Amino acid sequence: MINDGQKLAKAPGTAPESDGEHASPLRWRILRILAPLVFTICAISGAVSYYLYAIEAVEHMHDDHQEMMDIVALSMPDAIWNFDDERIHAYLETLSHHASVHAVRYFNHEGELVEEIAKSGTALDPVTHSKPLVYQNSLVKQAVGRLELESTNAPLLTARYQGGAVLFGIALTIILSILLMLSWQLKRYVMDPLSKAVRRMRQLEGQHATFQRIPPVHSREINKVIVELNKLGGRIFNMMEALRDNEERYQHFYRDTPALLLVIDDKGTVQDASEQMLEVTGWAREHLVGMPFHALISSQNGKHIHRISTALRLGNACNDLVMTLNCQHQEDRQVQVVIPAANGSQARGTMMLLTDITELTRTQQRLLEHELIDPLTQLPNRLSLNQHVQQLIARDAVFGLLLVNIDRFHSINHHLGPMDGDLLLKEVGARLKECDPDWIGRTGGDEFVMTCDINDLRPLVHRIQIAFSHPLLKAGEPIHLSLSMAGLQAQADDESPSRLMRLLELTVVDIKHKGGNQYRTCVRDSALEDGEPLFLKERMIREALTMGWFRLYLQPIFRAANADLEAPELLGAEALIRLEHPDLGLVPPDEFIAAAEKTGQIVEIGNWVLEEAAVILCEWRRLGIEERYLSVNASVIQFRDQGILHQLESLLERYPIHPSQLVVEVTENLMLDSKDSLRYQLQAIRRLGVNLSLDDFGTGFSCLSYLHDLPFGILKVDRSFVMNVETSRRDRELARVIVAMGQSLGMQVVVEGVEERGQAEIFQAMGVHAFQGYLFGRPMPQQAFETRFHANADARVSLLKPVRRAPGTGNDLG
Repeated sequence: MINDGQKLAKAPGTAPESDGEHASPLRWRILRILAPLVFTICAISGAVSYYLYAIEAVEHMHDDHQEMMDIVALSMPDAIWNFDDERIHAYLETLSHHASVHAVRYFNHEGELVEEIAKSGTALDPVTHSKPLVYQNSLVKQAVGRLELESTNAPLLTARYQGGAVLFGIALTIILSILLMLSWQLKRYVMDPLSKAVRRMRQLEGQHATFQRIPPVHSREINKVIVELNKLGGRIFNMMEALRDNEERYQHFYRDTPALLLVIDDKGTVQDASEQMLEVTGWAREHLVGMPFHALISSQNGKHIHRISTALRLGNACNDLVMTLNCQHQEDRQVQVVIPAANGSQARGTMMLLTDITELTRTQQRLLEHELIDPLTQLPNRLSLNQHVQQLIARDAVFGLLLVNIDRFHSINHHLGPMDGDLLLKEVGARLKECDPDWIGRTGGDEFVMTCDINDLRPLVHRIQIAFSHPLLKAGEPIHLSLSMAGLQAQADDESPSRLMRLLELTVVDIKHKGGNQYRTCVRDSALEDGEPLFLKERMIREALTMGWFRLYLQPIFRAANADLEAPELLGAEALIRLEHPDLGLVPPDEFIAAAEKTGQIVEIGNWVLEEAAVILCEWRRLGIEERYLSVNASVIQFRDQGILHQLESLLERYPIHPSQLVVEVTENLMLDSKDSLRYQLQAIRRLGVNLSLDDFGTGFSCLSYLHDLPFGILKVDRSFVMNVETSRRDRELARVIVAMGQSLGMQVVVEGVEERGQAEIFQAMGVHAFQGYLFGRPMPQQAFETRFHANADARVSLLKPVRRAPGTGNDLG
């Protein structure tokens, strides 16, 4: 893998930087600037000096000429007075021998030229000096003539050229000396320290244990640079160390993590993969890197591949796509793909997380098959009936619905025994299926339900009557069966399958009361549906709310992970409602909860339970109990118009409780409400910090998609899966599948209805989170609960003896 330094250096979108090898050295660049400057200064200084020197030389030459003429003027008049021509000539010749004298002339007293000695050529810048000649003694003073001297600058010009050459040589020597000195100074005090600093800074390119600091030099200014470089180098070294550590963690995360991870760029090309991905797909890393990601995905997922490609190109997130991952050496895997949104350049690579959901999908399929199929007759069960009828109603289909019930089956089953009774039910199901209905299922016990075309309802009943006119042979004896059958025509405005079944069941009950063995078409009578004593229960509930007859009982919930089941650790409690009537005594919930849901009074009861739960949590917090939680049950009706959401928001504002200590339990029947408001309310409740629990799992509308989509944190296994877990291998395997499914979804699994130690040990081995049941503690009044589990006591309990459940304690609201 490319390290972080190389990544930064080779990051796309950045211009390539030159390493500076072709640039001229700093020393020569400085000298190129200083050399002309020094030369110009020296040239100007030399020219000015030389000019002044030339002027001074000319003036000195003229002074010398004047001085010579003064000397000759003292003695030459005597020679002229005495007419000594040889001496006169000698004087003139002496003057003319001087190099700077071009011509000497002697004029008599009348101004006539007497003698002239001149050099050949023309004088350069000639200047003529004239001196009168006067003869003088003690007796006579008389002018005898005039002396002229014409000077030339030619000798001075030659001297100037020679002096200029010497001066140029001296200046050049000085310039070179200065430049060499500057070059040496720059090299020693600037270039060498900077070169050492650069070499020290290059240690950042490798992996060293510590950063070797640059030593100081004699230059104060360079030392300031070195100090800053040391600080910068130290920071960069620490950053590189952190980057290398992050890179190692990053590699460990996406290569060694037991997850299916791919690193892909914005074009969908694989850049790297985790070890788990290589192991599952069977590809070698060198073959996988550089491959387009869609080569790993089944061609059946073309739409998903296009969606992922678009998301990569735009840098958008892509979640919850289920696709098939192609594997070389094993069967293909079902994976869920998640791609996070890009924060920067996508070309460097982004993560693609693939979650293997193959086993989860198989588990869901097995559970779905178990939920929809009756294990005895292998016919569809009640849940399957609900789905089938709901689909027919959704299509606005008009169809016939027939309920078939075996008369006196309880007596027949008691006579034959359980095994032969089950065989009898299987044969009844097979014989009914031979009557050719459109759909047939067993809804429980001795009830079978069939659907057919509305015009085929009567003929279907006739075929059934003919089929059961012959006895069934069981245990060597003929069994004559009579059937009570109720049929109805399902209308487009029928609200739900449960309402239709309620009509059929009430009709069959009425048929049985009148002797059975007949067929009747259902009469849609609301009085028949609701039952006569409903108004009496409604009045009792209203009085209980007004007079304060309701009480909260608390049933403890214990941690299942304790090695010692004799003294498990208390986790919390479930609040269960009881009605203490002054005349009737303790009224079980089964006798008023259903009526409260029909009359709508369940909302008031639920609000009262939530208020009481908030008071209990406040008291626990006052006593310093912060870890214990309290569960309350909620009805489907409380979710209408977001009533429970508003109630919880009000509670959290009015009571100083921690939201995580409150758990709201809902049953699977809530899932029948597929409105978006349900999903919104559950998510809003979870955002408040209140936990959600799915209660009585497996007994109602166990739709697995809701477990995945809705924010439940706790899954409570219904007691019906616990009762026979010790004796029934089928129940034990089913319970194991439910527990594994809840754990795979990250939910805490709580087992209800634990009454035997063996049951607790079986579920403890499955790794459930908590136990609740009579084995560990009955529901008890709040005062008794607080006395037994007060704040200063060790929240553990001695194991209770197995007990039988009292009737009417199964449908508590609280």
